[in-house]
Formats: sequence, C-alpha cells, structure tokens
Amino acid sequence: MDNLKRIIKYLKDYKLQIALILFVQLLYAFFSVFTLALLVPFLQVLFNQTELVLNMPEFSLSANYIIDVFYFVMSKIITKSGQEAALLFIACSMVGLSFFSNLCRYLGLFWLSRIRSGILYNIRDEFYKKLIHLPFSFYTQARTGDIVSRVSADVLEVEWTVISSFMILCRDPFLMLAYLITLLSINLKLSVIAILIIPTMGLFLSVLGKNIRNYSLRAQEKIGIITSYFEEAVDGLRIIKGYNAQKYVSEQFQRENFTVYRFNKKILRIKEAGSPLVEFLSILTLLVISLVGLIVFPNAFAVKGSSLLLFFVVFARMIPPAKSLASTYYQIQKGISAAKRVYEIIDADIEIDEVKNPKHIDELRNSIFMKDVSFSYKNKSDYPILKNINLEIKRGETVAIVGPSGGGKTSLVNLLPRFYDVDSGEIFINGVSHKEYYLNDLRKLFGIVNQEVFLFDDTIYNNIVFGLDNITEDQVVEAAKIAQAHTFITELENGYQTEVGNRGMRLSGGQRQRICIARAILRNPQVVILDEATSALDNESELFFQQALTPYLKGKTAIIIAHRLSTIRNADKIVFIKNGEISEIGSHLQLMKKKGDYFKFYSSQKIS
Repeated sequence: MDNLKRIIKYLKDYKLQIALILFVQLLYAFFSVFTLALLVPFLQVLFNQTELVLNMPEFSLSANYIIDVFYFVMSKIITKSGQEAALLFIACSMVGLSFFSNLCRYLGLFWLSRIRSGILYNIRDEFYKKLIHLPFSFYTQARTGDIVSRVSADVLEVEWTVISSFMILCRDPFLMLAYLITLLSINLKLSVIAILIIPTMGLFLSVLGKNIRNYSLRAQEKIGIITSYFEEAVDGLRIIKGYNAQKYVSEQFQRENFTVYRFNKKILRIKEAGSPLVEFLSILTLLVISLVGLIVFPNAFAVKGSSLLLFFVVFARMIPPAKSLASTYYQIQKGISAAKRVYEIIDADIEIDEVKNPKHIDELRNSIFMKDVSFSYKNKSDYPILKNINLEIKRGETVAIVGPSGGGKTSLVNLLPRFYDVDSGEIFINGVSHKEYYLNDLRKLFGIVNQEVFLFDDTIYNNIVFGLDNITEDQVVEAAKIAQAHTFITELENGYQTEVGNRGMRLSGGQRQRICIARAILRNPQVVILDEATSALDNESELFFQQALTPYLKGKTAIIIAHRLSTIRNADKIVFIKNGEISEIGSHLQLMKKKGDYFKFYSSQKIS
C-alpha cells in the first residue's frame, strides 16, 4: 500500500482539477437520481394510472416528496392540457436531466485527462532521471530488458489501472451514496436489509484481489525476462543465425512466454469473475430483500406502488457502479504490483554520492595518484579485480596500460571518473581525494573512448557534439580530422547529417569507432583515456590516427589501453597489469631489458 500512497501523492499538483471533478461527479449523481425519480410518474401517466394530487405536498427531504411534487405538477398539467402534454413535459425533463448528467460525466473525464497524462509524465520523468544517475554497478546485475519492461509495460500498467481508476473512485461512490439515500428515503426497513447483506460482497472481493496481486507481480517479472529475450534476439541475431541456434533460443523464449500465459490466464479468470459475481449477488440480494421484507416486515410493502417500483429500480441501478468498483479494486491490485517494480528502480541506491561541500576542479595541475587501491565489482567479500594498486600519472604523461585480458585494465581507468568507487585505498588528483570533487567537474577532466563503441540513433554531427552547447561546425570538422573520420564522412550522401541508425549499425565498426574518438576529442579533455580505441581500425588507419593524435596530445595527459603493443612503444610509461596487480612499470626499452612479463607479452606478438 505504500506504493499506492506514493502514486496518490502525485495528485497534490492537481488540486483544482480534483475539486472540479468531485463537484461535477456530485452533480452527475444528483441528476442521475432525479432522472430515475421521473421514471415512475412517466410510466404511470403513460398507462393512465395516475392518481390526481390536487394539493401541494408538504416539504421533506425524501424521494417520496419528489414523486408527490411531480404528481401535483402532473395533475395540474393533465387537468388543463391532458395526458399527452404531461408525457411531453416529463419526457423533456428527463432529456434535460440526462443531458446535464452526461455533460457532468464528460467534464469529469475532461479534467481527469490532465491528471492521467501528468502523472504518467511525472513517473516516466522520475524513472528516466534515476536511470541515468544509477551507478554502473547497478547495470552489472540488472537485465536491460527487465528495465525496459518496467519503464514501458509497468508504467503503463500503473497508468491504466491505478490512475484510470481515479474517475471511477470519484464518480461511483457518489452514485452509490445518492442511490442509498434514495432507498433509505423510500423505505427504511427494506434499505436496512440491503445494507446488512451487501457487505458479504466485500469478503469475496478481498480474496480475489489478493490472488490477482500475487499473480500480477509474478507475471510482470516474467515479462521483464521476455523483453530481454527480444532485445537479445535483435542484438545477437548474427550469433543466433551463425550458430544455427534459432530452435534453442525459440524454446527458451517459449518456456518463459508460456509461464506468462498461465499467469495472465489466471489473472483474467479471477478478474472477470468479479463483475458477474457482484451482479449475481446483487440480484440475490434483491430477492432476499423481498422475501425477508415480506416475512419479517410485512408492513414494509405497505407503500405506494410507484415508490416500491422506484425502490427496485434504484437498487438495480446500484449494480453497475458496484460492478465497476469491484473491477477497479482488482485493477488497483494489478497496479500496485506494477508500481512496486517501478519504484524498485526509482528507489535504487545511487551509491556514488558527493561529499558535503564538494570542491571544484577544472584542470589537472599535478598528477593522478592511486594509493593502495583495491576493487571488486559487487562487494568487498568478492574476488578482487584490482589489488593494492599504487600508480602515479603525472600531468602531460602518456601512460600505457597493458596486460592479458581480464587483468583489470579497464576497471582501473573506470575508477578515475568514479564510475565505480574503490573498496579500499584512495585516488588523489592534484593531491586531493577525487571523492572531494564535484562529480560533474571530475568527469569533465576525462575524455573516454571505449572498445565497445556506442552511437545514438541520430546524425553523425549530433553524435559528435553530443551533450555540448555552442559548438561550431569548424570545431566538429577539426575533431573528425584528428580522429581520421572526416574523409569517410564527406563521402557519405548526407555528410555530417547522415543518420547512423540504431547503435550506428549503418556504419562499419571502424567508422563508428572513429566517430566516438572524434566525440571525445571535441570535448578537449585534460585527460584522454583510449581503452582499445583503435581495435576496430586496420593497421593503415591506426597509423594515420597515431600520427594525427600525436600533436593533439601535446600538453595533455593520455592513458592508453592497448593489446597491439606497436601503438604504445613511445609511451612515457608502460604499466603491466597481471591478475589485478601491477607487475612492472617502466619505458618500453626498460621493460624489454628486464625480460619480465612485458618482454614475454611483447615477444609473443612477434613484433621486431
């Protein structure tokens, strides 16, 4: 219920709309009751069974008074103009009341549209903002498909179940109350019998609602898995086809999809049982009222036939809102399950927190120093990826980090901009712990190009300038030239305005990588981190890139991770990492003379 309360809190921004909705729904209930009250005199006049009322009845707050007043008016009209005029008057009155009743109903929906759209906007906005601020550690454990399912299917479930139920909750209780007051005013004893029997419905509804909530939560979790399968099928289609694994992945998907099918079948069966059950119980209640009334209160039916007819008509009109309230109850149970999954993301711990009163930093003045740094991806008890790293990177140095795959090279550079926080030890920048700086300032120092490139479904130009303002076209072209991307871009039909497609799939791997390099260069960072940035380039393109990059790196600090050691022989410092530890540090010539790990690694590539 806490999640339901959180959704309800969004309503505080729509106080005016809620007040208007409640007002028009009250009018809707009022007009609906009066429309029903006119039905009895209409039928009596139609069948010539009206008893003329020649004296104005005494005022009282009851349905009988309303009927008696109509009888008095009808009597005057019948006496003066005949039954046809009376029928026309009643018919016009009913049409007028029905028009205003439905107008009020529409106005309620009109004002509700802003609330529904606004709350959906707020939830998605809150979800997305949290999503882009969550740490990388969150995404190492979460499935992308499940996250997509939560922001799409689950948020829509909240909107369609909880928010859309708001109108019913604003309207139908008023109708029920108006009908109940009408019943009490017609016959107190019969109404008491109805009130005593109706709560039995609530017992059935609560049992069904609990089952729906449990099945809904399990089904929504499975939908997240199914969404992941769809995403993996698109991204991994080459692998699926290349390994002839269509049958294997289809069977995987079919198993999960069948589980969702079973859960949804149970939910729908339970949900659809609600309205018929309410209708059956309502009819049963009507019969019980009649039998009990005749046996226990024989005088209860000693009322006008018109009043008794109105009693049963009004009671019958209570059935639709009772059914809709029952359906709403089930819908809200489903919505609560969906909201739980949405708020699990919104409430997730960001982990990378800024200290109070952080410091600004706009340049690397001295050095980056890692002191006794250890790190593991989940928690400190897991096998450490990095162990007791001590490394100094001075301003203006080009430092190469090499070693076998899985040794911790990428993990090490990911600690610098605080994509992750260390388990122990400390990282100092300009002699100050990097945790003391504003995160935005800290990350502006670094320009990072990863081996796994990513382009947004936009133009080449917008991918290069991504996140930057006040950038000129000349600056973009200059960055592309340094990245050896300008030539192939100009050869494309639309040049820099070429759409790259989803994840840049309209370009080759090397072209995507060069655009990512241009994106990093355009930011003119203090520290350039190239994590296997040239892995997708052929030898000739890599050579041209190195030649263009050398003058650009003058005065900058560069950290280069590479497996092709020919690209880092001229680095000021080479750091060899093995099994999460630094085994050697030195220049290329120094490490070759030592004939240690670096020498063996270099020699294995047969580079002369």
